[in-house]
Amino acid sequence: MNVATLPAAAPGAAADPSRIQRIRHYLVSAVPTADLDDNAGRVRKSLIGKSYDDASHVFVLTGAGALAGVVEIGKLLGAAAGTPLSALVGPPDYPVVTPDADREEAASLAIRAGISALAVCEADGRFIGAVPGSAMMAILREEHLEDIHHMAGILGKSDAALAALAAPPHRRAFYRLPWLLVGMAGSALATAIMAQFEAALTAHIAVAFFIPAIVYLADAVGTQSEAVAVRSLSLDESNLLSLLTGELGTGIVIGTALAAVAFPLVWLAFGDLALAGTVSLALLAASSIASTIGFFLPWLFARLGFDPALGSGPLATVIQDALSLLIYFLVATSLIF
Repeated sequence: MNVATLPAAAPGAAADPSRIQRIRHYLVSAVPTADLDDNAGRVRKSLIGKSYDDASHVFVLTGAGALAGVVEIGKLLGAAAGTPLSALVGPPDYPVVTPDADREEAASLAIRAGISALAVCEADGRFIGAVPGSAMMAILREEHLEDIHHMAGILGKSDAALAALAAPPHRRAFYRLPWLLVGMAGSALATAIMAQFEAALTAHIAVAFFIPAIVYLADAVGTQSEAVAVRSLSLDESNLLSLLTGELGTGIVIGTALAAVAFPLVWLAFGDLALAGTVSLALLAASSIASTIGFFLPWLFARLGFDPALGSGPLATVIQDALSLLIYFLVATSLIF
């Protein structure tokens, strides 16, 4: 039984009572265990009259205390009394983690394996307990809440952000204001971009009509990619290239569809072929780039050691807005101005 090598929690993380990162915090030791040479009947009798923190599985151990396998309780109850446990144990690759494994990585490992209890062993293979399904659900819920807060531009850990809902206004502002200040800086950049094309916009006022649509649609595409990227990176970073190419391809397909719809509508409404082409090409390019940014920012934050959800929300919106405007005006410069 191999112990999975998962990233350990950051040093000192477990000292914060509002943010317990190591899986040892969720470990329970009162779980059914049995010897590998036992049979189903003897194990069933040994369970009578005992109380366990989690009894969904029986953890089968070797004489040295190492985990030899796992038997689901339902499978044990349905087996004939003389059936040896060696015939009932689950697959030899049953997921096992060390007590210092990161809690989110461990819970994600259990989900991918489709199990409801995660075995925990020391580095030498000695079994010390398990993480029950209820604990893994609690872990994933807390991680999900934290990601949602980060994507909304609210700083702080999940517990702190939840507490802020009942906090006075100045405390709520403390959690929300930092990324909004970044957004203000991005808005200044977007304003500067538009100012460079003031004369051209004055001469071709119809170009300005489509700025809100270009910016909104690019933001929407990027937000969808951010949500996919944050969850995918939290669960599995091993297939990075596939995720990136998949989101880029999705952005191109969406952009092509939006462009195909926009072109005839703009042409019919304004009778201007160049304007229709500008809007369509800008939608295609902005959607493709927005989907890439929506993936790249969470990935960058993950590589830097931060929660990937920090790379989305207001920060991504600022970048996408500025790039969408720049793309639109560059296309307009080529076809109209």
